[in-house]
Amino acid sequence: KGLMSAGVPQLAGADNELKRQVRGSYAQLRNNEDDVKNLGDPGICSCLICWFGCLTVCGCRDWVCRKMVFFPPKAQYHVQIEKGDDGTSRHVMYVRDYHSGVLCDPYYSKNFSSYLLTTRRNQRICTMHITQERAEMTILLSHGNATDLGLLRNFLLDLSKELCVNIYAYDYTGYGLSTNSGRPTVSDTFADIEAAYEHLTDELQVDPRNIILYGQSLGSGPSLHLAIREYVAGTILHSGIMSGLRVIRPLMEKTYWFDIFPNIDLIEKCRSPVFIMHGTDDSEIPLHHGRKLFEKCNTAAEPWWVEGAGHNNIEFEARKMYLKKMKNFIESVSPCRRPSVVTSQPSLQGETKGKMD
Repeated sequence: KGLMSAGVPQLAGADNELKRQVRGSYAQLRNNEDDVKNLGDPGICSCLICWFGCLTVCGCRDWVCRKMVFFPPKAQYHVQIEKGDDGTSRHVMYVRDYHSGVLCDPYYSKNFSSYLLTTRRNQRICTMHITQERAEMTILLSHGNATDLGLLRNFLLDLSKELCVNIYAYDYTGYGLSTNSGRPTVSDTFADIEAAYEHLTDELQVDPRNIILYGQSLGSGPSLHLAIREYVAGTILHSGIMSGLRVIRPLMEKTYWFDIFPNIDLIEKCRSPVFIMHGTDDSEIPLHHGRKLFEKCNTAAEPWWVEGAGHNNIEFEARKMYLKKMKNFIESVSPCRRPSVVTSQPSLQGETKGKMD
């Protein structure tokens, strides 16, 4: 799922009439630019924003965000170290069966590793590293909402092979096997991606010029946070948001100090090429978000407005074109004459890594 469901905050215990009014007020907004210009801003959204601002002043922003923004599922995977037939250790990931919930379908490979990293906020996050022997570029992936590494595993294994790229994905604090289960915060997402980037560049010795950030939906926030602070080859925004409050009030012109993931302001500071893709029928984060991000970006590559696609199906419904667009962007930012960075699977020992139980 995206940052919000159908553009309406999922307020625990909120009055159904409140949610109905917000949904009805923006029912016609969708993805038509004329509607965006002509539709007035319903007062109910202004009330929500004032309410959020007051709670932020009272120190309750993290609590509110856990109710409105983050929807971590029960951990859908488990990782452990097992001995192979040849006596060597390997990282094995099990995923939960959709119907029974039982851990099954173990996966291991010499090109697959998992790590536990300690963030600057003293949380521990689980990461997954998929490599290809001839790959030059590495995608640092920040996933969307209501998912984790277990749900993404098979898709990312396939994507890595199809694009011939290394993929380094991580679970936010509060997601998957990361600590503080069910209690993610905005600040933690920033610390999480910083820890992942540092591990990639410092421990795994991946050149920053070979790293492409990929942020999907909610993941567009941490991706842009890092993109303006560290040098990378490029950034991909998949169904990204303008900002958290603009999900419920898309016509908002200025960014309030208490807004979360203010991508519309950050994207102007991006130094690397940015590729934006967005479905034209996205009912959770309307196309208006993608178009505005493109307009504000000074380093934007040609965007891809995916005809008929929704919020969660671009990579499946338009798979052939998705792979083509991804390959084209990766090639465009690749330092062609640099040698590939190939790393062996390191031990799960050290300051930033810990053993999987």
